Amino acid sequence: MKKIVFAVTAIATLSLAGCIHVDADENGRDAIYENTEAALRVCGGEGRVKEVSEDGYSCITD
Repeated sequence: MKKIVFAVTAIATLSLAGCIHVDADENGRDAIYENTEAALRVCGGEGRVKEVSEDGYSCITD
C-alpha cells in the first residue's frame, strides 16, 4: 500500500512540476518539494493548486 501511495505522489509531483514554474536555489528545493506534497493533500489534487513556492502554497478558490 505504501508503494502505491508513494508512486501516486511521485506522479502527481512530476505532473505538477510541468505546470508550475518556481525559482529556487539548492536549499529551497526541499522546501518546495514539501510544500508541493502539502498542497496536493490540502488543496484536493493537482488541478486545485495555484502556486507553490519556498514559503508555502496557494490553492485555487472557487
